[in-house]
Amino acid sequence: MKSIRILIAAAIYLISTAPSGFSQPLHSLEPVSRYYKTYGELSGHPNPERAWMDTITFPWLEYSPNAITNSLVRTVYLKPEDEAKLPGLSHPPANSSDQTRAELDHLLSLQNSRTKEQIARAEYIANIGSWFNILNPTDPDYEENRKQLFYIAESVGDWYNYKNFPATTQLLLNCIQDIRVTEFRLKWVFKRARPYHLEPKLQPLTRIKSPSFASGHSLWSFTEAFLFSEIIPEKRAAFIEKADEVRWSRELLGIHYPSDNEAARVIAWHLLKYWMNNPQFVTDLKKAKAEWKSLKRDL
Repeated sequence: MKSIRILIAAAIYLISTAPSGFSQPLHSLEPVSRYYKTYGELSGHPNPERAWMDTITFPWLEYSPNAITNSLVRTVYLKPEDEAKLPGLSHPPANSSDQTRAELDHLLSLQNSRTKEQIARAEYIANIGSWFNILNPTDPDYEENRKQLFYIAESVGDWYNYKNFPATTQLLLNCIQDIRVTEFRLKWVFKRARPYHLEPKLQPLTRIKSPSFASGHSLWSFTEAFLFSEIIPEKRAAFIEKADEVRWSRELLGIHYPSDNEAARVIAWHLLKYWMNNPQFVTDLKKAKAEWKSLKRDL
């Protein structure tokens, strides 16, 4: 009996001294839905009838030097052993696959039906997205860069911003650094050609100087949606709806396959899961939660 009491006491001690961030599990990842599910159920294996497509990768001459240098930056919260798991979470279907063909047809359909209003909205969203390396307050992009950190949380109100929530802002900046590094390292690993490299009928509204997989816009938008959900759980649906609009915009522009966007959503959730392995992230998230609870009453 004495040994049992000792074991129970030890278990209670371990639970009580564990970082509080681990005591509350993450929200579960919502199941794949809509056409992302439909296309994902198609074969992603090479189709011999379109074998020529599998010889195409992202053209080296179109690669931006910034896309390469951003992949060389160190992560803040993401540990190397967790980062090593990311490429295995999802991978693009073969260029010649039935899945890719269906996704290209989907993009052609969007191209044929997109309205001026939809184009304007997608082009507006294309300019959203914060960067970790705009740190000088005299930089002309400094204020806008910080404002955009809270884009996914616009439904909370314009008072939820970098000026009123400094701890949350620092958390977001650290996360953005990890997100951007992850984005460009994955693009380097897979070097997936953009849809317009495979389908000559596609007329993209812009061209991007980095590979297609996974979508950077979808990665930061869903990661932020999941992160804000840990701070303000009751707004999760609104945050995800905002992120979903971001990924839709990338398809409307003709620059991302649906599988780029769905992969980014899955990777985003796992980023948050892996960050929870870092005590510093847990501490910083606690500060952001406490800041929200304290300041929301005063604003």
